[in-house]
Amino acid sequence: MNKRFKPGSVLHILLLLLIVSFCQAAWAEKTDIVYLKNGDRITGEIKTLIRGKLEFSTDHMGNVSIEWVDILKITSQTGQAIELTNGQRFYGALGKSEKEDMLMVSTPLGPADVNIEDVFAMYPVKASFWDRLDVTANLGLSWDKGSQVGKYSLGLDSVYRRSESITRASFSTEITTQNTVSDTQRTVLNGQHSIFKPSKKFKSYFANMESNDQLGIDLRALAGVGYGVMPVRSQRNMFTLSLGLDINREIPTAGEAETNLEGVGLLSYEYFKFSSPERTFKTDFTVFPSITDWGRWRATMNTNFRLEIVADLFWVLNVYGNYDTAPISTNGAKSDYGITSSLGYKF
Repeated sequence: MNKRFKPGSVLHILLLLLIVSFCQAAWAEKTDIVYLKNGDRITGEIKTLIRGKLEFSTDHMGNVSIEWVDILKITSQTGQAIELTNGQRFYGALGKSEKEDMLMVSTPLGPADVNIEDVFAMYPVKASFWDRLDVTANLGLSWDKGSQVGKYSLGLDSVYRRSESITRASFSTEITTQNTVSDTQRTVLNGQHSIFKPSKKFKSYFANMESNDQLGIDLRALAGVGYGVMPVRSQRNMFTLSLGLDINREIPTAGEAETNLEGVGLLSYEYFKFSSPERTFKTDFTVFPSITDWGRWRATMNTNFRLEIVADLFWVLNVYGNYDTAPISTNGAKSDYGITSSLGYKF
């Protein structure tokens, strides 16, 4: 006799398989071992290492953050992707080196000893998407009764890291309100994908969209490519220089739209310290000399300082500036600058 197959049975089977898979992942044996300089030993699973902070998953303490300078040795049976401050990369399991403050990487060409102080980043080769992703949200509010001026800012920053590349995306918007004048706004959307090359060099692809009432820009959209070098790249400091080209389409609030070819020069410095409190300082200065509109050039500056208040909650101070020698909008100013203060949370 034929039995009718119920769709609900399929859902039950799928749900059971999902539960079993989740439990296997959750209960997977954690065999990575961190040896600390104070003599302690922690067993768990390496999640990621970046900027001098090791994220480590344990069964009893959950996810813990360990300052890299406190680590003596690490062993791992899982394949790791290791990036050094000089740009070199190694792939393999980690063994216990006989030398102090060294990692032994089991590469296909044989074991290699790596100085712990030279390690810039590390991920399991099969690290998940979420282990490689950092997202921070910022919110700022201010209002003054005397002047009736209100400022509201919102920002989102995301970074996706791989051993051979890094992808960044950011969004920020700021609205200023006042009873006697019209509201003004400034909105910026940025994206950049950088591919690391030998000898601290990199190739980047970038895009930007911006709207700024002060500069008379209804929409500015550009896309470009660049090549650069990081002469300083350590667990605390990063200094970047790059040159490139972009195609820029500008739609002014008053005037005719234009499309231009521009050169791009970038100078960037970043400082990070993982301690109590955690703090980050980053400043970027970019120059855009126009090639098709010879004699015109633009410049942007953005400085960001973050100070951790409690775990993953930050006070953020941002200073920005823009300058254009020849605004295409008839009612646009040559410069725009400001300071915003906000609270940020890192997910």
